[in-house]
Amino acid sequence: MRIFTIVVVPFVLCLSGCAFFKSTPPPAPPRPLYVNRTATLDITNGIGVVSSVELPGGFAPSPALPPMWLAQGLAVAVAGTLGGKAVVLGFRGDKLTEVTTIASDFGPGAPGGRILEVAASPDGMELATAVSAADAHRLDLMVIDSISGGEGHSVASFDGDFRVAGLSWLNRTTIAIVLQASAQAATIADTASELYVVGISGTGSITHFDQVHCRLGRMSFSPNRLFAVSEGDRDVAPAMIDLRTQACAEIRVAGPIRVLGWAPDSSAILYTGGDRDGKNIGVFRFTLATAQRTLIAVSSAAAAYASDGTIIAIGNGQLSWKRVAQNPDAPIKAEIALLNPLTAVVTINSLGFKTTPTMFARSSMVLTAASDSAAIDTFVPASDGLLRELIDYSYPSRSAFVVASGHATGPLTMSWSANGRALAIVDGDSSLAKLTVLIPPQ
Repeated sequence: MRIFTIVVVPFVLCLSGCAFFKSTPPPAPPRPLYVNRTATLDITNGIGVVSSVELPGGFAPSPALPPMWLAQGLAVAVAGTLGGKAVVLGFRGDKLTEVTTIASDFGPGAPGGRILEVAASPDGMELATAVSAADAHRLDLMVIDSISGGEGHSVASFDGDFRVAGLSWLNRTTIAIVLQASAQAATIADTASELYVVGISGTGSITHFDQVHCRLGRMSFSPNRLFAVSEGDRDVAPAMIDLRTQACAEIRVAGPIRVLGWAPDSSAILYTGGDRDGKNIGVFRFTLATAQRTLIAVSSAAAAYASDGTIIAIGNGQLSWKRVAQNPDAPIKAEIALLNPLTAVVTINSLGFKTTPTMFARSSMVLTAASDSAAIDTFVPASDGLLRELIDYSYPSRSAFVVASGHATGPLTMSWSANGRALAIVDGDSSLAKLTVLIPPQ
């Protein structure tokens, strides 16, 4: 049964400083029933549970790395720490109960040092690790076969003391890596980061984008691979890079940003970041051709592009920066807006519960273009603490369903399988953590 009744109200978007959608009150949702659990949440009765595997004792999942689907969906990898080492565990077999160590410091995938970054290839057939060598001033880029395993092999090496600002697969044979000088090696003269693109097929290749003269942070690449966004950090401004000319233009915003998604035609990005004063968070669209940004949702960090270019965002139509500043913890209705960038028409889906602007700003969304389903991690104040609601939203059917709920205790990461049918969730901490794979309603 559906937990939320959806009310749809179309209207024309107002591109002003205020929030952009309104809704009508939905009927109160029925109470969900719970049978199974993740590490911290009750799973709604009727939700298919493919697997629920407890992670080894003492293993702390990385809050920055969601579960990685490997071997074309036949396995799932979870990154974290165990016994003071960075570790990537692989789960495969019936109900994912076969556990192996795919990579670890001074072990598989990093035999000569410590893992700084890890990323799975688009089809999950290989895993890349950036490894700081223990006995040399060198960083190695390693690739491991996700099925056969083994120590892996080096596809590139870089002399110097670096930290890795980003590791991304551009396709199944090309890896981009951003290097910054480590804290020990950095000097006032260090004004540029280094972007390399490494080809791993055949004899291999290394391309150094040495004409990109701005400092770079973690990067997000456009679908057509012609542009990239550097998200910046506390010391580095966000920037847009044209990979064809290596031109780098600063994005004039307050503080770093987090890219939420690219338009399917690579014409714009969605990002979450601060308002003009940097005091409040919101969702914005940045259009490459005009270098202009448009407010999408006030006090929100959850938005994504559907496969047809529609923007899906969570928020509330009555919010404004002023109202958030005056009362950030006032209860407001939770709504989903569907925005067509070409027609500026917005459709509203009311979710049937209330939360606060502060909780909206902590929410997140992961969308799969394969089925246009969005997993939403959001929060609701409760009398005995903070309630976490994990919601599956189907864009094709305009319907929402609570797949899991419980008291918010620690981080949660999630990712969709390549076919958009299964959702992998990792939650908990070193005292108890689980990998759970669900099949939300389609």
